[in-house]
Amino acid sequence: MHKALGEVQDALEAQEQMIEGLRTDPGEEQRTGPDPVDIGADRPAEPTSREPLSSLTAREREILVLVSQGKSNRRVASSLGISEKTVRNHLSAVFSKVGASDRTQAVVMGIRGGIVSIGE
Repeated sequence: MHKALGEVQDALEAQEQMIEGLRTDPGEEQRTGPDPVDIGADRPAEPTSREPLSSLTAREREILVLVSQGKSNRRVASSLGISEKTVRNHLSAVFSKVGASDRTQAVVMGIRGGIVSIGE
């Protein structure tokens, strides 16, 4: 049980670091890894992060914004007057459409795509 709690805490810390990295001013140089130009130079260019987001419905976008505010499925459901099951269904659709495997990835893609704003 304690091991699982430690893993969850490590995952949360990693997510917080990722979000803080997104909040960092683009002019600040905090990268310590290889030059981004060199990474995957032999791979074809990936589509922009806005392309998959354009297929989201208005409700899916609304739910993504609420999730980005740290709301649980229960709180999202309560805010929108829908069931938790409906929220889960919408989130599954969001994950599928944007190619995310979890809430954090979906929110990061929403930030990069301009759907989600940080600090509002």
